Amino acid sequence: MKNLTVTLLIATAIFVASCSSQQQKAAELSQSIDTFALLLKGDTISAQVQKVLLSNVMQAIKAGGPEYAVTFCNERAMPLTDSLAKANNCMIQRVSDKYRNPANKLTEYDQEIWKQLNSSTPANPILVAENGKMVFYKPIKIAMASCLTCHGTAGKEINEKTAKIISEKYPNDLATGYEEGDLRGLWKITFLKN
Repeated sequence: MKNLTVTLLIATAIFVASCSSQQQKAAELSQSIDTFALLLKGDTISAQVQKVLLSNVMQAIKAGGPEYAVTFCNERAMPLTDSLAKANNCMIQRVSDKYRNPANKLTEYDQEIWKQLNSSTPANPILVAENGKMVFYKPIKIAMASCLTCHGTAGKEINEKTAKIISEKYPNDLATGYEEGDLRGLWKITFLKN
């Protein structure tokens, strides 16, 4: 009888462990599907916001040159980003180690992601859990020569008028000295809970 009790206890433990293992695998699968969906959503949102910002910046450059584009970015980039964030129930930020706007400075956690993405080639978007929320990060590269009219080198790609406007609008600017292909920053999209 004692052997039967021990055998039943062992069988029950194996059965419970098996169920727990299956439930864990199901939860992990569910989570990986959600992770994939959030990666896709983050990539879609970042592509959308980048398209809107670049389109508006190019229109500003056509309308008044790079100095007008700097003013446009200073006054209109955040409201455009905020409207897209609201439509997608998320927070959208552009963060960098060489920020133009101090609000875009890398946090301590962002710095770890920056190192990770800056050291991998190609740098692929990632999704991480941060403070109970899922956060999507995607590299922003200097993709076109026209980006250098505001983010290149003063006296070279950045003309004197543009450099003056940058220093007026962003007195502590760090976002210059880039070359085409450089990592300029990261899209940081924090998904909000419903």
